[in-house]
Amino acid sequence: MVSFQRENQPAENTMPFDIFTVLGHDLKSPLNAVEAYLEIIRGRILGDSLEPYAEVLENSIARLHHMRELITDVVDWAKIRQPSPSRILTATDISKIARSVVNRYAEGARNRNISISADIEEGLSMKAAAGEIELILRHLIDNAVKYNRDDGSVHVAMQKEGSHIALHVSDTGIGMDAEEQARIFGEFMRIKNARTRGIPGTGLGLSIAKQLVELYRGTITVESDPDKGATFALTLSCGE
Repeated sequence: MVSFQRENQPAENTMPFDIFTVLGHDLKSPLNAVEAYLEIIRGRILGDSLEPYAEVLENSIARLHHMRELITDVVDWAKIRQPSPSRILTATDISKIARSVVNRYAEGARNRNISISADIEEGLSMKAAAGEIELILRHLIDNAVKYNRDDGSVHVAMQKEGSHIALHVSDTGIGMDAEEQARIFGEFMRIKNARTRGIPGTGLGLSIAKQLVELYRGTITVESDPDKGATFALTLSCGE
């Protein structure tokens, strides 16, 4: 059975309420958990030795990481919805940015024996804000790792095609059915089923990526089948 968090995209006049609902719900739960873990430590419930508290500390750190991810994504999402009129685009080597993001995730992916390979054309340049291009890549590769299987793989390909830059991010992960694919780019959207249980996320990553791609007059699509992985394909305009 598949369900979706925050299935409908909120209307403009209800947006503040929905944002506070998200923050209230998704921040309260990890805060409660961290508070409980700290009470365990303060009360020395597991004894005076430090060793029994290692798992408690790791769980606390994991909850705090999720809170930081949520806050960062909400801030990024809000900025993208109302781009600054002073937004400056400069000639940017996006090949270099792509390789940097791939290398960053490759190290963490090794913990689950997930390999990340890349076929990135050298010297790809376009008018862009470097941080925006990095954000697109980060969310797509993060998803490809997060929703992958242990011992899986991720492949990133980037090349110039006419007046556009084409990017493909493919994974061997849990995949999606047609209904899930139709909804996956929605704001605050998280697919909830047996395959995604226990995978943390904010439900904003792909929405952020899509809105950024559209700022560059591009498109983003996904092809996937359950348990057979997914391929996200996008284009970015090289024009002014």
